[in-house]
Amino acid sequence: MKFLRLIYMLAFVGLFTQACKTSKTGSTNETGSATQLSIFQNNKEHRIKKYSETAELDKKEFSLRFYNKKYDVENNKFYSAQIAAFMDKSEFDKVKIGLEMAELSCFEPGTGMAPARSGIYESLILTNTGHHYTFYENEESKRLNLLDDSGDLVKLEFEINSLYYDGKKVSMTETDLSEFYIAFLIDKNLNGIIDQGELNKLTIKLK
Repeated sequence: MKFLRLIYMLAFVGLFTQACKTSKTGSTNETGSATQLSIFQNNKEHRIKKYSETAELDKKEFSLRFYNKKYDVENNKFYSAQIAAFMDKSEFDKVKIGLEMAELSCFEPGTGMAPARSGIYESLILTNTGHHYTFYENEESKRLNLLDDSGDLVKLEFEINSLYYDGKKVSMTETDLSEFYIAFLIDKNLNGIIDQGELNKLTIKLK
């Protein structure tokens, strides 16, 4: 009888331990889309909770806010947020989890677009063959606004005040577009592959 009781106790402990592991893993996956991407407009921050999401925005400036590690040139840890923007949905649809970045014309090596002389991107450039290569190292070396520097990950902001398409710069308030697409990628482990939790795909609908 004692032997059977011992067996039951061991089985219960095993199940409890496994349940704890499962719960912990689920929690890690939830917080571990740790870019914690959000859209900021009209003094409100909307958290992006899904891998692929549609956001309805006013025709006015907005920004992308997220967390990332600092760009670390000294240790060759080039933590960046790579932001590709499209008018062409068929090109946007090609960006998928599991692909090597080198397989995509928007993220392959050498397709990071140069910012303006100010060091930041003054417009969101809609193109199939390039991306905005954004990072924060320090106040002298940055392509993003620093919002919070209190933890292991810093909170950063990419402002979008205008769009660049069809060879011209157009303010958000004057654009004739009703929809465009953003692929937001942080290669957290720097392995050149789009892994789970590293990519968000946004369909932006303007009203």
